[in-house]
Amino acid sequence: MANNEDKLRDYLKRVTAELQQNTRRLREIEGRTHEPVAIVGMACRLPGGVASPEDLWQLVAGDGDAISEFPQDRGWDVEGLYDPDPDASGRTYCRSGGFLHDAGEFDADFFGISPREALAMDPQQRLSLTTAWEAIESAGIDPTALKGSGLGVFVGGWHTGYTSGQTTAVQSPELEGHLVSGAALGFLSGRIAYVLGTDGPALTVDTACSSSLVALHLAVQALRKGECDMALAGGVTVMPNADLFVQFSRQRGLAADGRSKAFATSADGFGPAEGAGVLLVERLSDARRNGHRILAVVRGSAVNQDGASNGLTAPHGPSQQRVIRRALADARLAPGDVDVVEAHGTGTRLGDPIEAQALIATYGQEKSSEQPLRLGALKSNIGHTQAAAGVAGVIKMVQAMRHGLLPKTLHVDEPSDQIDWSAGTVELLTEAVDWPEKQDGGLRRAAVSSFGISGTNAHVVLEEAPAVEDSPAVEPPAGGGVVPWPVSAKTPAALDAQIGQLAAYADGRTDVDPAVAARALVDSRTAMEHRAVAVGDSREALRDALRMPEGLVRGTSSDVGRVAFVFPGQGTQWAGMGAELLDSSPEFAASMAECETALSRYVDWSLEAVVRQEPGAPTLDRVDVVQPVTFAVMVSLAKVWQHHGITPQAVVGHSQGEIAAAYVAGALTLDDAARVVTLRSKSIAAHLAGKGGMISLALDEAAVLKRLSDFDGLSVAAVNGPTATVVSGDPTQIEELARTCEADGVRARIIPVDYASHSRQVEIIEKELAEVLAGLAPQAPHVPFFSTLEGTWITEPVLDGTYWYRNLRHRVGFAPAVETLAVDGFTHFIEVSAHPVLTMTLPETVTGLGTLRREQGGQERLVTSLAEAWANGLTIDWAPILPTATGHHPELPTYAFQTERFWLQSSAPTSAADDWRYRVEWKPLTASGQADLSGRWIVAVGSEPEAELLGALKAAGAEVDVLEAGADDDREALAARLTALTTGDGFTGVVSLLDDLVPQVAWVQALGDAGIKAPLWSVTQGAVSVGRLDTPADPDRAMLWGLGRVVALEHPERWAGLVDLPAQPDAAALAHLVTALSGATGEDQIAIRTTGLHARRLARAPLHGRRPTRDWQPHGTVLITGGTGALGSHAARWMAHHGAEHLLLVSRSGEQAPGATQLTAELTASGARVTIAACDVADPHAMRTLLDAIPAETPLTAVVHTAGAPGGDPLDVTGPEDIARILGAKTSGAEVLDDLLRGTPLDAFVLYSSNAGVWGSGSQGVYAAANAHLDALAARRRARGETATSVAWGLWAGDGMGRGADDAYWQRRGIRPMSPDRALDELAKALSHDETFVAVADVDWERFAPAFTVSRPSLLLDGVPEARQALAAPVGAPAPGDAAVAPTGQSSALAAITALPEPERRPALLTLVRTHAAAVLGHSSPDRVAPGRAFTELGFDSLTAVQLRNQLSTVVGNRLPATTVFDHPTPAALAAHLHEAYLAPAEPAPTDWEGRVRRALAELPLDRLRDAGVLDTVLRLTGIEPEPGSGGSDGGAADPGAEPEASIDDLDAEALIRMALGPRNT
Repeated sequence: MANNEDKLRDYLKRVTAELQQNTRRLREIEGRTHEPVAIVGMACRLPGGVASPEDLWQLVAGDGDAISEFPQDRGWDVEGLYDPDPDASGRTYCRSGGFLHDAGEFDADFFGISPREALAMDPQQRLSLTTAWEAIESAGIDPTALKGSGLGVFVGGWHTGYTSGQTTAVQSPELEGHLVSGAALGFLSGRIAYVLGTDGPALTVDTACSSSLVALHLAVQALRKGECDMALAGGVTVMPNADLFVQFSRQRGLAADGRSKAFATSADGFGPAEGAGVLLVERLSDARRNGHRILAVVRGSAVNQDGASNGLTAPHGPSQQRVIRRALADARLAPGDVDVVEAHGTGTRLGDPIEAQALIATYGQEKSSEQPLRLGALKSNIGHTQAAAGVAGVIKMVQAMRHGLLPKTLHVDEPSDQIDWSAGTVELLTEAVDWPEKQDGGLRRAAVSSFGISGTNAHVVLEEAPAVEDSPAVEPPAGGGVVPWPVSAKTPAALDAQIGQLAAYADGRTDVDPAVAARALVDSRTAMEHRAVAVGDSREALRDALRMPEGLVRGTSSDVGRVAFVFPGQGTQWAGMGAELLDSSPEFAASMAECETALSRYVDWSLEAVVRQEPGAPTLDRVDVVQPVTFAVMVSLAKVWQHHGITPQAVVGHSQGEIAAAYVAGALTLDDAARVVTLRSKSIAAHLAGKGGMISLALDEAAVLKRLSDFDGLSVAAVNGPTATVVSGDPTQIEELARTCEADGVRARIIPVDYASHSRQVEIIEKELAEVLAGLAPQAPHVPFFSTLEGTWITEPVLDGTYWYRNLRHRVGFAPAVETLAVDGFTHFIEVSAHPVLTMTLPETVTGLGTLRREQGGQERLVTSLAEAWANGLTIDWAPILPTATGHHPELPTYAFQTERFWLQSSAPTSAADDWRYRVEWKPLTASGQADLSGRWIVAVGSEPEAELLGALKAAGAEVDVLEAGADDDREALAARLTALTTGDGFTGVVSLLDDLVPQVAWVQALGDAGIKAPLWSVTQGAVSVGRLDTPADPDRAMLWGLGRVVALEHPERWAGLVDLPAQPDAAALAHLVTALSGATGEDQIAIRTTGLHARRLARAPLHGRRPTRDWQPHGTVLITGGTGALGSHAARWMAHHGAEHLLLVSRSGEQAPGATQLTAELTASGARVTIAACDVADPHAMRTLLDAIPAETPLTAVVHTAGAPGGDPLDVTGPEDIARILGAKTSGAEVLDDLLRGTPLDAFVLYSSNAGVWGSGSQGVYAAANAHLDALAARRRARGETATSVAWGLWAGDGMGRGADDAYWQRRGIRPMSPDRALDELAKALSHDETFVAVADVDWERFAPAFTVSRPSLLLDGVPEARQALAAPVGAPAPGDAAVAPTGQSSALAAITALPEPERRPALLTLVRTHAAAVLGHSSPDRVAPGRAFTELGFDSLTAVQLRNQLSTVVGNRLPATTVFDHPTPAALAAHLHEAYLAPAEPAPTDWEGRVRRALAELPLDRLRDAGVLDTVLRLTGIEPEPGSGGSDGGAADPGAEPEASIDDLDAEALIRMALGPRNT
């Protein structure tokens, strides 16, 4: 019975234990099912120039409105698309939205993608890739560390037709191979996984507007199920075409102004937008364990479908309520636990009430009036970003939690009257509301909704990050706080940008701990090829180092092979060496202590006492002291290098340095090494000291031996390098040798020793050394040891006493040793010593690195040396000098991508009917980080300066000198005051706030007179208008911009640019001003508005075959000013021919003008009545009288203002009277006409402007200003509802603009004369389409663009594809298509290389390979193809590899293997292979220098000499008369009197070189 009870008891115990275990397992499973997921990284690109979550917060917290007009650079027919009629087919009544104006920008090279493949890639893929990288970096994780991990990738997106509308472009065979991966939606996620090398789940999600929130839900589920340990989740939308606008216009779903007025009574539809956002998420428990910073937590999420509801695309309230309740259940929360909902909130009158009612029915029933549910909508700021909308809302709410503020919802006139707000406690955020931490210990929570138009709904519940447990205080790094800030990038330009970002970060983040930031930089950033390190012990020191190029350690990590430690002989010592490290480096101190113990058996002094120079300790003047101390310091420094991760693959010793090398290699024990170094040095001191000397000569060994033939007491002691040889022996002869070398100009340095190592003098101690060193126990080295005595590797235990005698007696073969190691693949030689003495003797083919330096023996020098090693490609373990990682990592700048624009557009040529038409556009610029200024800045003001503006400059770091330039100040007075200011440091920059043309001209002149070369910025207010919604430009201030564009051409070396501020600049605008003045944008024509920075661009203005908006024909009276001049008479003939009944031709001379009688007869014959009046159009009284006399039966219907005055003088010789004369006819006349005809119903008010005012023209400064005035005047008239059309003309053929210079002269510069008939057709076209402005010119961009930018680059032209292509064309290398075959069977390109001298052939062949590689990849220049970079890293795949093989096969005249690119994996390797395989021996190099010059000149096209301004000089030298009519300027249409081009004497070196080389990328 008892036995049965025992069995029962055991059974019950077992069952109970199993039940407890199963219960625990169930709890764990249930816990994993609902485990919170941490958001540890975020990145985004959103409208309004938002490039980061921080930018987004600045936008929403500042009530920012990111809606803008249609992008101008995507090939959309912006004007033709618009029609206010919602039923107009193919049109949209909305012409604004939330756009990523830099959606085409991408750093293809960074991701190893060729330009051609990048062009074929949907920009959504590019944005996803970029933001994914940034999200990982923002989490403090090195993206490359995720390779091979199970990272999940979940990306929402939908097909937007990037390639489908570009049929002519995509038929290119080069692109066809990339279109599958470029266009397919699945590659949104797949490409991210491919680039990162991860193998977790990768899904692309398309549920329309809810895609990104569904992607987040799937990522959370995958993490909870263990399918991955970390995941990227997000979404992206880019609109490559306007289809969505057209389609939703038919449904009347769009807001007319493009703004989503979420939950407002005024709601009238949604505003389409673009964006991208990515989150990095992991399980909360993992995030804590991994020490990752937690930004917020996803508590729960849910997804459902509307199903068969009240319409496929209509929202369904009950389904929304269900998805909310499921998400709350998943989060294990009640509705009352959530504080705020970031709503879907599109701003439609159907959707908003349904959503609000669902929120009221769920959340609104459990909230109190004191704590209602707050309701907000990001779409009111940025529009509906579609597949990115949900993730954008999440980022907004995470930022709101972190900043404790709920931002305002914009555009709410009043909460919607379609919503019963009284049915629950839900409150719309019509104002920002504080959201502080809860005092009761509760957590702030928010929910985010996304409802797809396809019916898929998603709801996510967020919670603030849990309180971080108090971690131990960050221990200060060893060595007194000196830390490295390493920075790296793929390219030099990116490195400079990265350094700039980090400098701005260090300047702005006063709370940053330098050591913590250093740890984050080391751990969370990929180490790339181009590297720099700032070293310092404080934030300020590190910031200053980053700001100064000389303050950084720089290098590259290419071609890194094996590492050798080099231990020098004597000469590295200095008093106190190593003393600082004894206190700052535990590893160094421990090793020195070991050495102290070992040495103490053989010496009667203390190592530490000598190093610290303690009283009574011997000095380093004794050989028996210096050699043991130097040994101890070297081996201890080797321990420090090894402690930081550098393990040598070989050691090399020089003379006594071989003892340290042998110990480090394991060939000697420490006791044996101490025995050798002490006893041998004692023998030297006892028997050799005072009897010899040594000298270092800057000669090779052969030259030294020749000199030593006269000295029987001297011999070569060491060969250190090609021109570094040491001699030892008799001290008297040493001094004599020094004198003879000095007399012959040979550099010689007597080494401060009194014995002659490596000479026959050593033989007298051979016996003694054999005795004292007997009994050594050498071992086989475990680190390869190369003997500079034997000239070979030591692999056996042979370093006995005999070896160490021979080491002292025979010469040191250091140079041959280095050569051998270099051949064996050793690239880095670290001299492990207290001061480098051998590094400078190393050949240039290897990298030499030092350790300490004389008088620089502390931690800062050590960290700098480690930095030098890292910068040159070695992997350093920084951990010993940095604090341990914590979850408090700082928010460092992410990678500074160097983007180019890739946008697939139709390759169909511009219609011949449109190819003369251009317009001015404004490109929004992406927000950049905080900028700063430095140095002295002069600010010129016309009156009391604006304190806020000056304060912004000073706050940015500028030292400001204010100079008042009154209206009465001439150039002489200004120059005198400027000269008085130029004491002390020079000026960094100049800012002009002058708002009048006359003082501005005087200011430019005075700066030149005073010799101030600092770049000049002209800062204006309201001088330009960036679009339809902006305030029209002030015509008077617009003249400053016209003038500035000419200053840029005439004085490129001292011109910076133009910046226009809004009428009331706020703090954000002033911050943008600092960014502009810092040069960070690279732009020189910038407008600052509430929407950010905008850059001016010239662009084509095609009409796309649009029907005219009106049938305009001249009738009644047409008034033509300048009517008897060349342009006026052309206009008069056209008007008469097309039906004008009465022509009123006004000019100063009236009927006395030449040709007036004939013109009258001609016009009368065409059926028009003609009146020619002599009148000054700038005289308002005279013009009033003239206008009053117009017959009532033919009322005035049109005005054509062609009057103008020539103005062809350089600014430097332009006086106030010239300004008055030019403005009088041009601008004053236009203003008089505008004033007198205000309110008069006209059909046309035409202003003849010039492209001199659009892009500038040398020697046309005031004229350009006048024309800019006309363009602004036309816009001002339009803004007040009156007609106006300004036409900026190019060069007219015949007697029009440009008269005085022959057609051939202008055509050589790319400006082709326009026939008057065609020009007037363009005028008619502009009037029929009722345009306000159009530029009309016939430009040969291949000639004009390089000539226009010869003195300074101009991004203005970047908007014209032909100009961009002309400026990108590489020069100085064979063309990729060069397949002309030479008689040898080679291409002419290879034949030309074969004819070069041998030293020039390899570089030329490398250039050819790089040029063809660049062409295959689609790069604009071979400079983008690094010689040593792998083809796979450059973006080559199997397709492009074969293309390159085919091109090179044609070049060499032989079919290369298909695997050529993979067999020779870099351009340099491939060029070397081709050189070896295909180049015949070169002809002897020509020695006839003059003959070569003459041949080169004979082949130089005359246009090159002519464009360089030197042809006339050359012709005069030969007695040939210069060609006639060769004067003129650089740009737009010129009036008579233009000055000739500058002579060669006026050109600087760069301009000469660039002009001589011809068109090239500037």
